[in-house]
Amino acid sequence: MPDTTWIDSGKTEAPKRLDKILAWIKRNRETFIGTAVIALAAVIFAVYFFSHYSKLRDTAWKNLFIAQQVGLSGNPAEAQTQLKSIVATYPGASTYGYAILTNGDIFFTQGKFKEAEAEYSKLLTGGAKDLRPFALYSLAKTQEAAGELPAAQAQYKDFLSAYPEHFLAPEVHLSLANCYEASGNAPEAKNTLEKIVLLYPETSWAAQSKARLTPPAAAEPAQKQSPINAPAKP
Repeated sequence: MPDTTWIDSGKTEAPKRLDKILAWIKRNRETFIGTAVIALAAVIFAVYFFSHYSKLRDTAWKNLFIAQQVGLSGNPAEAQTQLKSIVATYPGASTYGYAILTNGDIFFTQGKFKEAEAEYSKLLTGGAKDLRPFALYSLAKTQEAAGELPAAQAQYKDFLSAYPEHFLAPEVHLSLANCYEASGNAPEAKNTLEKIVLLYPETSWAAQSKARLTPPAAAEPAQKQSPINAPAKP
């Protein structure tokens, strides 16, 4: 039922919206003050949380950069110690996946393929969706380097099925061709190279594939000696 108390009060016009709000606040002062305090506390907490999270994020990225530089400087053991600390300290930060990926790369360069596989596999489930293509490709390269050719082929195929438009796709096709060739499957290697030429024309990947598909030119027969230069018969 509409409020008509303004008519009984003798006023000639309906109260404005602001007047209604002020009247409600006057009648419900305690409720209003309580609500205002809660809202203010929420704003203060949000500002604090954002500021605190930003500092943690900046610190995490700084630590990741330092760990990568330590690894590049020839101290992989110290780098991996720092990377593990980043993973444990900032599990929800965006640096989490990069730290795992970097740790896997260090294991790979050391020839510790099982350890590298374990690190890359961590990124295939859960968070860090943007790093999954890189983890999947790195996992396949690791398996290929370890001589696990059937497993590597399966991972390359999984990559191309899940990320056919990814910028790594041409390189994955070429790696798959290499894997087929190493396992003695020449027909599949040829098919994959032909697919690269078809899918990525006018690229360096296509040029490499064309070069490998072109059989080496037969050696030209030795030029016949001209009678003019022929040695005189005795």
